[in-house]
Formats: sequence, structure tokens, C-alpha cells
Amino acid sequence: MITSMPYVYEAFRQVHQLDRNPQWLEIMHSIAEHTLEDYQDYEVSADASSVSYCPGPRNASGVINATAYRAFLLTRAAIDFSEDKYGKVAERNLNFVIESQNLNGSWYYSTDNVRDFVDHFHTCFVLKALTKIQQLTGSAKTWSAIERGVNYYVKNLFDADGLPMPFSKRPRLTVYRRELYDYAECINLGVLLQGRFPELDRIVSLVVGDVLKRWQKSDGSFRARELLIAWDNVPMHRWAQSQMFRSLSFLVSKNSSNSQAVESKDALGSLRSEALN
Repeated sequence: MITSMPYVYEAFRQVHQLDRNPQWLEIMHSIAEHTLEDYQDYEVSADASSVSYCPGPRNASGVINATAYRAFLLTRAAIDFSEDKYGKVAERNLNFVIESQNLNGSWYYSTDNVRDFVDHFHTCFVLKALTKIQQLTGSAKTWSAIERGVNYYVKNLFDADGLPMPFSKRPRLTVYRRELYDYAECINLGVLLQGRFPELDRIVSLVVGDVLKRWQKSDGSFRARELLIAWDNVPMHRWAQSQMFRSLSFLVSKNSSNSQAVESKDALGSLRSEALN
């Protein structure tokens, strides 16, 4: 899936930065070629294209976060390998994401006129990709989309207590109040944009505090969802133990000297102790 490729690319890129082993560079180039060649582009305007969710021509298109992920990976690869072919496709994908932004700053999950919900973590996915692109290119149009997106995000996807809500526009009736995945991606996005949006910084501080106070259990794992009544306490790997562990690690790595990071280190230390016992 195209939504997984950027994480794999970034992992090999980080290892390559550590040891400069050319093997990792070869793998990065292979990932970039796969991302460019094996996913179907769908022209939606003279300057923009969406992309298929999976390799091959008969897969869902119009999924905005999927196209945002590809735009970032190919932008990164264009710089890493000085390959203009990656940059050209990345620009068309980026334009699709920007053109798909609603007037209020939000993004639907898809442009297919069916999955027109607005949810928390997919909004974060889009904003994360745009932020990474903007950090690489300095693009003014990308920053404008980020500003509008963050403005919508902080006003519509948090409750009166500053805690994440799953949806601002729901696709169906839901039986939970909050979920761990939203918390994890809020922290990831907040770290990427730290210092640029004071209200987002304030919210992230509240979110981290709530994670450490209410979501982490005595065994070190995290609750999965806060239900309408009680909790879903099953520590599912993908949904979203790994994402929360990663987001707290990211926070610690970027903010090793502040008090929020110290609290996050305590949470990570609890997980580490549990794993060793």
C-alpha cells in the first residue's frame, strides 16, 4: 500500500545516514522506483493527479491521504537522487491534495463523493505529508494549505477539553468517544510543527498529559479506545500501540530538555521495563 511506503523509505534513509552503507541507498532507490512505476496515476485536472491505493490499475483512487503520502515520498526521493522524474509526479500529486482541500480547510477521506467523512488521524496524515514537503521545498502554496488545514484541525477535531475527537464529519454512528490512534498522530503532527502554531502546541501538551494520566495501564501498554461507557483495553499492535510508542519516542528525541519530554520518557521507561521483565 502506498500509505506504508514512506515509512519504509524513511527507515532505510535514517539507517543510511548512520552508517552510509550503499546497500540501504539501493533499497531506497528501489522503493522510489516502485512508488513511481507500480501505482496508477489518475488525472483530475491539467496540473493534478491522484494515485491508486495499491499497485495496479484497478484500485481505489481519490484517497487524499494516500496521494499525500506519495507526494512526500517522491519529493524526498527527487532530492535524494537528483531525479526530476520523481519531482514531476510528486508535484502533480501535491496539487491534487491542495486542490482537494475544502473551503473550510478540511479534507474528506476521498474525492469519490462516497467517503466524504472528515476524521482525525487521516487529517493528520495529510498535514504530516504536507509539512514534510514544505520543510524540503519551502513551497508557499503548501504552507498556505497547512495553515488552513491546521486552523480547521484545532477548531473542529478537539473537544472543549482540548482532547482529540475521532470525527468532525462522521460516516456512521460510532460507539466510542476517543481512540489511541488519534492521540498518537496528534503528537506526531505537533512535533513536526512545533513552535509554528501556538494553539496546536498547547493542545499537544494536553494530549500528552492525558495519554500518560489515563491511557497508559499499569502493565505499560495503552488502552485502545475510550468507549461511551468504560474502555477497550486490548493492546492491539497496529491500533495503535506502535504508533503511540513511536510518537512519544519522536517527542522525546526532539524535546529532550523540556518537561513534556521528561514525562514521555517516564512512559517509555515503563514500557521498556515491562518488556525486560
